[in-house]
Parts: sequence; structure tokens; C-alpha cells
Amino acid sequence: MSVIATHVTATSTKRRLATPKPPHPADRLSISLTQPAATVTLCAVAGEIDQFTADILRRELIGCLNTAAPTVVVDLSMVSFFGVCGLRVLLEARDWTGHTGRTLRLVTGPHCVDRLLEVAAGTAAFEIAPNVAAAVLDVA
Repeated sequence: MSVIATHVTATSTKRRLATPKPPHPADRLSISLTQPAATVTLCAVAGEIDQFTADILRRELIGCLNTAAPTVVVDLSMVSFFGVCGLRVLLEARDWTGHTGRTLRLVTGPHCVDRLLEVAAGTAAFEIAPNVAAAVLDVA
């Protein structure tokens, strides 16, 4: 009886450790544009608004303002992270709506949104509604 030995070296079984790809910014932010009333355009935002996703918000929100109703409601109640880049987009939208005779109203709720708006209150005054229903009913 003969025994055959097999020898496996460490170099022959190297494993490559794959680092996970970071999620694409579009996978971290969801934006829905609807018109719940003839006088209201609703921009519902969910997810993270940071330096990677702010351009998506800018493109969708500022892009819709040319054809928006007289009142634009931005619902931020489903935002999980809100950075300064997001605040800048809202300031641009506020300025744009002011130049076009429209009104911009925010629906807040998450601490991350409320806290940043509170800190920036001196330069970033917005009209805020407690919820979407109130924001829409006030102008419909």
C-alpha cells in the first residue's frame, strides 16, 4: 500500500479580499415629484442628502421649478441625513422661487433637518409646515 501526500502551499490558495463598492448616490436618495393640487407641486425626498447626493436633489428640484405650481412643497420628513450641501440646494430653490413669484414651503421632522435649519436660521429662513397635508391644504 502506498500513500500519496499532497502539499498545498499558502501561495496557491490566496484569497482576494474584495472591498465593497460604496453605494451609488442615486441609491441613497429618492425624489418624487407630484402635483397633489392645482396650485401645489410636491417634491418628496427620502434618504441621505450629502455632498454626493445634493446634485441629484438640485437637478430634480431646481429643474422642476420652471413648470412648478405657484407653491412648491419640499417634504423632508423621510430624510435620514441632511448636510450643509442640502441646505445650499434649498437656499437656491428658495431664491429661484422668489424670483419667479412662487412660494417654497418645507415639511420637516427628522432631527437632522430641524437642527441644521435651526442653526442656520439667521440666513436660512423658510416657511415650514408641520406635515404635507397642512402644507397642501393651506394653499389648495
